Amino acid sequence: MNKPQPRVTELNRRYWDGIDAGHLVLQHCLNHACRRAIFYPRVCCPYCQHAELEWRDATGTGRVISHSTIHRTHHDGFNDEAPYVFAAVELAEGVLVYAQLPGAPIDGESLIGRAVTADFVPHGPSRRMLVFRLADTG
Repeated sequence: MNKPQPRVTELNRRYWDGIDAGHLVLQHCLNHACRRAIFYPRVCCPYCQHAELEWRDATGTGRVISHSTIHRTHHDGFNDEAPYVFAAVELAEGVLVYAQLPGAPIDGESLIGRAVTADFVPHGPSRRMLVFRLADTG
């Protein structure tokens, strides 16, 4: 079965274009008193409501802050991947991103605090999807 595809809009197009090109981009607030990274894409800064935002390349590094092993998927298109680890990752830029951790142990071992790096895997015929890989393994 085919995997569900993201809904690309004018607001999030730069994010998905980056993913498809193999790099992670985030919005950043241009208010000098704020300057925070923002995820998910917005029309204004959620912290200070400043309307001037710019897209910048992200480091693609972070740490796992929470995770769960998925045994029963939310969509049949992911059944061939189960079981898999799904994680909340705090990026170096300070935002939270949620994604799969392919290759991570599914045996209940705690991954909290482990370093991860972004990777981009095929997701359908013309898309890529952000995943994270454990950075501190062999």
